[in-house]
Amino acid sequence: MIMQRGNIFLVAQSLQLVAYTAILSAGNEAGHHPSSSIVTARVIAAFGVVLAAIWIYVGHRQIRYTNALRARLSAVNDFAETQAAIHLRGPKAAVFIAYTIPVLAGILWCLLLAVS
Repeated sequence: MIMQRGNIFLVAQSLQLVAYTAILSAGNEAGHHPSSSIVTARVIAAFGVVLAAIWIYVGHRQIRYTNALRARLSAVNDFAETQAAIHLRGPKAAVFIAYTIPVLAGILWCLLLAVS
Protein backbone atom coordinates (compact mmCIF):
# COMPACT_ATOMS: atom_id res chain seq x y z
CA MET A 1 0.00 0.00 0.00
CA ILE A 2 2.77 2.45 0.89
CA MET A 3 4.47 1.86 -2.45
CA GLN A 4 1.25 2.43 -4.39
CA ARG A 5 0.61 5.68 -2.55
CA GLY A 6 4.22 6.67 -3.04
CA ASN A 7 3.85 6.11 -6.78
CA ILE A 8 0.76 8.33 -6.91
CA PHE A 9 2.50 11.12 -5.04
CA LEU A 10 5.60 10.79 -7.20
CA VAL A 11 3.55 11.06 -10.39
CA ALA A 12 1.72 14.10 -9.00
CA GLN A 13 5.03 15.75 -8.05
CA SER A 14 6.44 14.99 -11.50
CA LEU A 15 3.44 16.55 -13.22
CA GLN A 16 3.76 19.63 -11.02
CA LEU A 17 7.43 19.92 -11.93
CA VAL A 18 6.56 19.71 -15.63
CA ALA A 19 3.92 22.42 -15.17
CA TYR A 20 6.40 24.56 -13.24
CA THR A 21 9.04 24.41 -15.96
CA ALA A 22 6.49 24.82 -18.75
CA ILE A 23 5.05 27.98 -17.17
CA LEU A 24 8.48 29.54 -16.74
CA SER A 25 9.73 28.63 -20.22
CA ALA A 26 6.48 29.68 -21.94
CA GLY A 27 6.52 33.00 -20.10
CA ASN A 28 10.08 33.72 -21.20
CA GLU A 29 9.61 32.68 -24.85
CA ALA A 30 6.17 34.10 -25.61
CA GLY A 31 6.97 37.57 -24.34
CA HIS A 32 4.37 37.42 -21.59
CA HIS A 33 4.82 39.60 -18.61
CA PRO A 34 7.51 37.68 -16.71
CA SER A 35 6.13 38.54 -13.28
CA SER A 36 2.86 36.71 -13.98
CA SER A 37 4.80 33.59 -15.00
CA ILE A 38 6.93 33.82 -11.88
CA VAL A 39 3.88 34.21 -9.65
CA THR A 40 2.23 31.21 -11.30
CA ALA A 41 5.41 29.16 -10.94
CA ARG A 42 5.66 30.11 -7.26
CA VAL A 43 2.07 29.03 -6.67
CA ILE A 44 2.81 25.67 -8.29
CA ALA A 45 5.96 25.33 -6.17
CA ALA A 46 4.00 26.18 -3.01
CA PHE A 47 1.52 23.45 -3.88
CA GLY A 48 4.50 21.14 -4.39
CA VAL A 49 5.70 21.85 -0.85
CA VAL A 50 2.21 21.19 0.53
CA LEU A 51 1.91 17.97 -1.45
CA ALA A 52 5.30 16.80 -0.16
CA ALA A 53 4.14 17.49 3.42
CA ILE A 54 0.93 15.52 2.81
CA TRP A 55 3.03 12.70 1.34
CA ILE A 56 5.11 12.54 4.53
CA TYR A 57 1.98 12.56 6.70
CA VAL A 58 0.28 9.78 4.70
CA GLY A 59 3.45 7.69 4.67
CA HIS A 60 3.93 8.14 8.41
CA ARG A 61 0.37 7.01 9.14
CA GLN A 62 0.78 3.98 6.89
CA ILE A 63 4.04 2.97 8.59
CA ARG A 64 2.41 3.31 12.03
CA TYR A 65 -0.53 1.18 10.88
CA THR A 66 1.73 -1.48 9.38
CA ASN A 67 3.94 -1.59 12.47
CA ALA A 68 0.90 -2.00 14.74
CA LEU A 69 -0.47 -4.76 12.52
CA ARG A 70 2.92 -6.48 12.39
CA ALA A 71 3.15 -6.33 16.21
CA ARG A 72 -0.26 -7.99 16.56
CA LEU A 73 0.61 -10.67 14.02
CA SER A 74 3.89 -11.41 15.80
CA ALA A 75 1.83 -13.19 18.45
CA VAL A 76 1.09 -15.84 15.81
CA ASN A 77 4.00 -18.26 15.87
CA ASP A 78 4.09 -18.90 12.11
CA PHE A 79 4.21 -15.19 11.29
CA ALA A 80 7.00 -14.57 13.81
CA GLU A 81 9.07 -17.40 12.32
CA THR A 82 8.52 -16.11 8.79
CA GLN A 83 9.52 -12.58 9.80
CA ALA A 84 12.66 -13.86 11.51
CA ALA A 85 13.59 -15.91 8.42
CA ILE A 86 13.24 -13.03 5.94
CA HIS A 87 14.51 -10.20 8.15
CA LEU A 88 17.21 -8.15 6.46
CA ARG A 89 19.56 -5.84 8.32
CA GLY A 90 19.41 -2.11 7.75
CA PRO A 91 16.57 0.33 7.32
CA LYS A 92 13.34 -0.80 5.73
CA ALA A 93 12.49 0.38 2.22
CA ALA A 94 9.19 1.78 3.49
CA VAL A 95 11.11 4.32 5.58
CA PHE A 96 12.79 5.69 2.47
CA ILE A 97 9.52 5.76 0.54
CA ALA A 98 7.60 7.41 3.37
CA TYR A 99 10.19 9.92 4.54
CA THR A 100 13.28 10.35 2.40
CA ILE A 101 11.72 10.78 -1.03
CA PRO A 102 9.05 13.27 0.13
CA VAL A 103 11.65 15.25 2.09
CA LEU A 104 13.82 15.44 -1.03
CA ALA A 105 10.79 16.58 -3.04
CA GLY A 106 10.04 19.23 -0.42
CA ILE A 107 13.63 20.46 -0.54
CA LEU A 108 13.43 20.63 -4.35
CA TRP A 109 10.28 22.76 -4.18
CA CYS A 110 11.78 25.03 -1.50
CA LEU A 111 14.85 25.58 -3.66
CA LEU A 112 12.69 26.31 -6.69
CA LEU A 113 10.71 28.80 -4.63
CA ALA A 114 13.95 30.46 -3.54
CA VAL A 115 15.32 30.87 -7.06
CA SER A 116 12.12 31.91 -8.81
